[in-house]
Amino acid sequence: MALTKLNNQSLTAVTSAGLPSGTVLQVVQGVKSDTSVLTSTTFTDIGLSANITPSSASSKILVSVQLWGYSGHYVSPNRLMRGTTQIGVAPNAGNRPSTALPFSLPPSGDGPITVATVQVLDSPATTSQITYKVQSAARADGTQSSYINRSESDRDTASYDPRTVSYITLTEIAG
Repeated sequence: MALTKLNNQSLTAVTSAGLPSGTVLQVVQGVKSDTSVLTSTTFTDIGLSANITPSSASSKILVSVQLWGYSGHYVSPNRLMRGTTQIGVAPNAGNRPSTALPFSLPPSGDGPITVATVQVLDSPATTSQITYKVQSAARADGTQSSYINRSESDRDTASYDPRTVSYITLTEIAG
């Protein structure tokens, strides 16, 4: 199988004809290296996304996310979207939040960063371009902002508060 490198971030299979199920056909990665502070409880795009055009409607897309940030002292919501559809979400259970990428930290004095990760094997059943993205919001009760790729205090010292980079990686797998 011949591979072509595109824009230093994606590999695309030249042909998928006759390849066995489970073969990796292409890999695409989106990167968010800047920071965000979210104060609204409404979900919003944070600039972490990637587009992929499946070569077959039977392909599956393995979506892997590594999202760094800080949630305040309780749960801060982040969600994984295929277009306008949330994916990788837990079944609804009363008033409990059900999202694929929650930040959840115990109370602490410094507001350190943590990582939320998820892998979802999606079956989009299309050969049209798909956008996968992460959306975030402040804590549901509006009392705590959410911070992406930074800590709450974001101190400019050598010992505390690193800045980070978040990733979304899409892997097309032959069905």
